[in-house]
Amino acid sequence: MKNYKLYIDESGIPNPNHYDKNYTLCGIVVQKYWAEELKIKADQIKFKYWNNTDMVFHSHEIGAKINDFSILQNPNVRKSFLKDLICFLSNGKFHCIIVSVNKEKAIQAGWNEDEILNQSNDKIIEIFLEFLARHQNTGQIVLESSSAKDIDFYKRYTKYLSHGFANLELSGADVKKMFTSLSFVSKNNHDIESQLADIFAYPATCRFLHNEGVKLLPVGSYEEKISNIMTSKLIDMAKGIIRLP
Repeated sequence: MKNYKLYIDESGIPNPNHYDKNYTLCGIVVQKYWAEELKIKADQIKFKYWNNTDMVFHSHEIGAKINDFSILQNPNVRKSFLKDLICFLSNGKFHCIIVSVNKEKAIQAGWNEDEILNQSNDKIIEIFLEFLARHQNTGQIVLESSSAKDIDFYKRYTKYLSHGFANLELSGADVKKMFTSLSFVSKNNHDIESQLADIFAYPATCRFLHNEGVKLLPVGSYEEKISNIMTSKLIDMAKGIIRLP
């Protein structure tokens, strides 16, 4: 029996009235020794370009070339860094789970903010739970802390502990054997898994918008390259990426 950790980060705001019309959850699934290897490789990149390992990978800042990533305004540095980053992501041992809500369609379906959170939280929990059940493994969930939304996630998590998952014929007792813990961390914890979730969440949204004809995802762009890696890392090619409603 193996133990996996699911690290979750979000992109966008679940409030349906917010100008950002998409809300995406990205999950990174790892085993302990995978995480150790990922941290070593990530620290090597960080030290190469910043001479320290304390900085944090932020997808938006990488794409916008701001703050710590202002060094990427130099074309030569950017080219070298992206080559190293893409090699690291492509060769790293981890799985991805992507759940994204099209808020315009959610409004049409009568969803409010609570329903957007409930539906997206349920789906990412269910995908992870199905993955664990398939191989009779155990898992822990680590969530990027975001104040009030932490309570919403905790409520959905305990729903499965209490009532099980009927689609897989799992009782609450079965789920309790598979889910061993739930914890909340900040980016200051410097978990590389949480940083990977951040890296993939925004490009995942870009991929959905491209597929729906809303926004162009230019060939060769940072977002296109990262979303292609994300697709190759899906925990399940058929069920690992979900667009709601």
